[in-house]
Amino acid sequence: MNASPDKNIRRLRSHQQLSSAARNSYQTSLKNTSSVRPARDQLLPQAKTTDSLPTRTRASSDAPVPFERTRLQRKPLQTILQPSNGHARKSSLEVTLRDGPAPGTKPAASLGLLRHSILMSGVQATKEGMSDYRIYLWLTLLNLGPLPTDNYLTQIHRGRSPAHEKIANDVFRTLATDALFKRRVSDASLTRVLNATAWRILDSQKAIPSESPVIQSTYIQGMNVLSAPFLYAARSEAQAYALLTCLLSEHIPTYVTSTMSGVHAGLELIDKILATISPKLSQFLLSNSLPAKIYAFAPVLTLCACTPPLPEVLKLWDFLFAFGTHLNVLCIVAQIMMMKDKLLESPSPGKLLRSFPNLNAEEIIKGTLLIVRDLPEDIYAEVVRHGRV
Repeated sequence: MNASPDKNIRRLRSHQQLSSAARNSYQTSLKNTSSVRPARDQLLPQAKTTDSLPTRTRASSDAPVPFERTRLQRKPLQTILQPSNGHARKSSLEVTLRDGPAPGTKPAASLGLLRHSILMSGVQATKEGMSDYRIYLWLTLLNLGPLPTDNYLTQIHRGRSPAHEKIANDVFRTLATDALFKRRVSDASLTRVLNATAWRILDSQKAIPSESPVIQSTYIQGMNVLSAPFLYAARSEAQAYALLTCLLSEHIPTYVTSTMSGVHAGLELIDKILATISPKLSQFLLSNSLPAKIYAFAPVLTLCACTPPLPEVLKLWDFLFAFGTHLNVLCIVAQIMMMKDKLLESPSPGKLLRSFPNLNAEEIIKGTLLIVRDLPEDIYAEVVRHGRV
């Protein structure tokens, strides 16, 4: 699936237009971080305007916008996720990324259409998960404009970081059994990105007051796994580095502090959500000394990237980057609910939870939408905030 140079140039221009709009929207939302409502609105802030896009007329059979609970009204999931025209949505996703916003269309509306298309039809990719445009989609959804390669080169030219020994001990173990990943991403490439990240964080530590509530560690085990999907999907190490930087700095900053406070908050939320939506399963797990911290630490920290297969991880990340990485907590709950019957019937549920079943992104997303629909507002607010507090 090699794209022509002209197509790549168009995608870069489109990405620049769309990411600029996303960045402006994001900066506006930061002014309201004390409120839960703006954070929830970021899930699909432009969806209400997609019916006016000139590229496509909204059909009467279209699904209601996900995550807007007043509109979902507890409809069956088949209704929520049943597209009326999958081909049209695939085309709209590709065309928007290729050409940018249609004439007369606000970039914000195009971003809403991108998110809706991801949910309804997903990203076209090979069975190995490769796509010509996925990386540009991620750059756009994570509010990243084009970055100069010099930023990355400056860091790697500094050589080994103080965290290099820890990095070297983890690199060879990163997705070690995944032949697709090992064939495409070298240990040297992963080492460079992680050392560059460590240098960047070290520099930021010097600029942050010591009393700051969020001081990230230069490297913790798990950053290597978070880097893996970026390097697999990206067209360059510089792209992967930029995406990893954005993820760690803007979306899950408290996941990679010395205390990993965001990860622990996510684990507590898993227990709380299970107790809310499935008291029987929650009580069963706790009676077997199986709180989430026993079995879900790695999936929370790595946004499920630790669970194969990698192409399904990429699909799940399409969803998370479109609607919020905080939803990973709910994706994990959805996986546990998919195992519910087996867990309740098992004399050794801990063995089942020791290694999650292979990811099925489509089913996990369906389950996540059901949880979003039914979750009480106060708990949902905690989910939104947990990685950034």
